[in-house]
Amino acid sequence: MRLLAVLAGAAALAFAHVAAAAPVTLAPVSFSPEFQEKIDEDLGAREGDFLRQQITERVSAALADQRATLSSGAPLVIEISIIDADPNRPTIEQLAQLPGLDAMRSVSIGGAELRAVLRRNGAVVEEVHHRRYNHGLQDVAFAPSTWSEAQRSIRQFAIKVADAYAANAR
Repeated sequence: MRLLAVLAGAAALAFAHVAAAAPVTLAPVSFSPEFQEKIDEDLGAREGDFLRQQITERVSAALADQRATLSSGAPLVIEISIIDADPNRPTIEQLAQLPGLDAMRSVSIGGAELRAVLRRNGAVVEEVHHRRYNHGLQDVAFAPSTWSEAQRSIRQFAIKVADAYAANAR
């Protein structure tokens, strides 16, 4: 009798993983108008491309962990926007514009604010919002890269998006 209960439980668990494997479309990452202006006037287009790539890779990996199948034209679409992002170290464009900055010694509070909208057949089924920035410069002293804190924010956001997908993949 116990063996049947264990087998039934295992079958239910396997079915739950298959049920969460619904196809999903990941729309291209967009920028808020304010962040687009910041990219154009301060950070540089290269940085926008880098952040888009980071978000796409992290969210795709988190969705794969939930057994999602990325597919264009799926009924469930995830639209992601970068609301804002700040680097921990100067970008190449900032170094060119402000020669007094030092690529290694200039640090600032960094992070990112991100938003995702999950839509099924055009209707909003869930929204995900994530914001994370350093609390102070003491947190930044050992930031190894330009986008250290923004990348941490992106990793956390990707998990939230994948969890929202799993909750709505039916």
